[in-house]
Amino acid sequence: MAKKRRSTSSVPQEQNTDNIKYVSLSQETRRRYLNYALSVITSRALPDVRDGLKPVQRRILYVMFADLRLTFDAKTRKSAKITGDTTGGYHPHGDMAVYDAMVRLAQDFTLRYPLINGQGNFGSIMGLPAAAARYTEAKLTLIAEELLNEIRSRTVDMRTNYDGTRNEPVVLPARFPNILVNGTSGIAVGMATNIPPHNLTEVANACQFLITNPEATVAQVMKYIKGPDFPLGGRIVTDRTTIRKAYEEGRGSVKVRGEWRFDKEKKVENPNKIVIYTIPYGIESGNFVNDLGDIVANRKLPQLVDVSDETNDENGLRIVLDIKPGSDIDAVMAYLYKHTNFEQNFSLNLTCLVPDEQGGTIPARLSLVQILKEFLDFRFKTITRRFEYQLEQLEKRIHILNGMVLIFKGLDRALKIIRNSSGKQDAAVKLMAEFPLDEIQTYAILELQLYRISQLEIDNINEELRQKEAEAETIRKILASPKKLWKVVSTELQDLTDKFGDKRRTSIGNVEEIVEYDPQAYIVKENTNVVVTREGWVKRVGRLQKVESTRVREGDTVLNVIPTSTLDQIIFFASDGAAYTITADQIPASSGYGEPLAKHVRLGDGVNIVAAISTDSRFTDEDFEYHGYPVPGPYLFVATERGQVLHIPLTNFRQPSTKAGRRYCRLGKGDRVVFVRLIGEAETVFLASEMARVVHFSLEDVPVLSSAGKGVRGIRLDSKDKLLGAALMARPSDTLKVMNSNDKLVSMGQTKYTVTSRGGKGVRTSMRSTFKELIPPEIELIDWATMEET
Repeated sequence: MAKKRRSTSSVPQEQNTDNIKYVSLSQETRRRYLNYALSVITSRALPDVRDGLKPVQRRILYVMFADLRLTFDAKTRKSAKITGDTTGGYHPHGDMAVYDAMVRLAQDFTLRYPLINGQGNFGSIMGLPAAAARYTEAKLTLIAEELLNEIRSRTVDMRTNYDGTRNEPVVLPARFPNILVNGTSGIAVGMATNIPPHNLTEVANACQFLITNPEATVAQVMKYIKGPDFPLGGRIVTDRTTIRKAYEEGRGSVKVRGEWRFDKEKKVENPNKIVIYTIPYGIESGNFVNDLGDIVANRKLPQLVDVSDETNDENGLRIVLDIKPGSDIDAVMAYLYKHTNFEQNFSLNLTCLVPDEQGGTIPARLSLVQILKEFLDFRFKTITRRFEYQLEQLEKRIHILNGMVLIFKGLDRALKIIRNSSGKQDAAVKLMAEFPLDEIQTYAILELQLYRISQLEIDNINEELRQKEAEAETIRKILASPKKLWKVVSTELQDLTDKFGDKRRTSIGNVEEIVEYDPQAYIVKENTNVVVTREGWVKRVGRLQKVESTRVREGDTVLNVIPTSTLDQIIFFASDGAAYTITADQIPASSGYGEPLAKHVRLGDGVNIVAAISTDSRFTDEDFEYHGYPVPGPYLFVATERGQVLHIPLTNFRQPSTKAGRRYCRLGKGDRVVFVRLIGEAETVFLASEMARVVHFSLEDVPVLSSAGKGVRGIRLDSKDKLLGAALMARPSDTLKVMNSNDKLVSMGQTKYTVTSRGGKGVRTSMRSTFKELIPPEIELIDWATMEET
């Protein structure tokens, strides 16, 4: 018999159960998710408003400055060394995450003023990735040192790193608003940021204006900051009001497009060659050129003949387009703006971390003025702390110098005490007993070299003492006056502008420059026939001798053949009351079955096409005013399965629609549209039901609606009956043709079934049979060979 296995635990089972704590799963999940979200927001994804940096960026720069001494005038070091020291000492994440952040800090097409000087392949505007960290080297740029230089003056708070072995700055003592100057982007949990770069000169001037005008509005600040200034230029074509609103609310959209010019050959512009020399921010030129190549290869833009990328270090970005002679250049550029990344909307989101009263940070979406004020307040505190540190150092030195002056007056006694002492400690005790010195002064005197006790040296000490006291007094006066402190902030901003300021790269345009894209400018006009089947398949064919000759899928039949031109629209009316309008050119030309209309529009389940009409003025009247009607014609007559009828204008459906279409009929529960036709010259209408009931009434009895509605009752039907369709009567010879349940064709004329009022039960035409279907008029085909082109 097998022995019972004993528990290996040394703790009794009763004690183990005592350590179990039951908690609510939902509350614990919520608590842990909030902790995670807060960590991502404050420690990873969002920048600090004061230095404009995320934690990983701040740690990279601090390692390069404080640990590796990779200043502007130093030699470069391997990027692997920089990323390794960053992850090992301050940022416990993956090397690749740190290196990717470092690469972005070195890219002159990402940052307006790069903070790292990279040696080697740090990526390109074409979209090529950077080389591995072991192949590249880096050091700080000169402007990056303006973010770090004051860190040794105790200008910012320090905190311990992740393992408590060293200290790191909470924020860098930035001398310029880096959050606006270089911008940033990031996605946190439940929030994101996307701050565009700006021009340093404009931002510094705006800061100086706010110093003297603290109540200034965004509109006033925008006299200095015209808008974003992207590294590769481009042109902003958003109106000033929209930009101002985005800056006021901290959120909005700015439309940016690339710039082009005609190529010059011997100083003469060539209208057949276009040079693209700037593209929108964040767009890779390689993908852009590939998109242009696809347009040429697929002949989507007939005016564009060829594309070549001539970008190099000497010429910068240069993409050359060969244009067909005589082409409309505005139409070409409008197409590129619409179908490529040559025009982009930059989604501005000024969300960042802002200091709170507890010494931490909280996320907030700020306006442009609020960001500048947050930086200026931080800069004021930083300069105050810098002066306090300088004053502290001066006072320490003054204190020592006063001791040296004091000891010189009793030099002989002091030397005798030192000679007779048994050591440094004994000499210090005796000197403090003999002279009014403290320990700091005493040890400073004992460390003096003998030559410094000469008359000449004491004169130098007295001179230094006078200088230090004058400097200390100057600093005390500055610290005592907020006005003087703000003056220092303003002066240093001006010095920074003089040193690093440059002109705008991104030009400012206006909305009037936007050329509306007109798709018809790229469509070759030609006559065509659009074939629609009952199962919803569509195609275009040039000429059609007879309806039976066109190919359809097995079991399907042709619903209609619509003559039109490729520039006109086709309106499809579905049984659920939705109308879809698309350009005829979008329907595929095919000698086969074509393709489902559902590829172009969003048809509901079980919905079928009832009718299709062209907007071609040769076959459909243009809009006209008709006396007594509230809306212009021509008009549609609509009938539903439950006997409702509508009279609505066609004009509402002439323009192209979205895939969702437009509503032309509002249906009751269980109802559907069974008939849609243009009224034309018709004056009366027949309605026929499945139970062989017919009603004949005047179209004037149906009121005209200006938009979609439920209509009025055309025929009163029993619960088991339903309307099969309608027939419009324009001539006395017109008849209603139906196929009855005996498969017999029945024709009903207007003489026998005269006009009555609408809404009644109609006439029961047969007691022995019912109606199977209405026979529509024969499809008339157009002979394009004999028809005059219009």
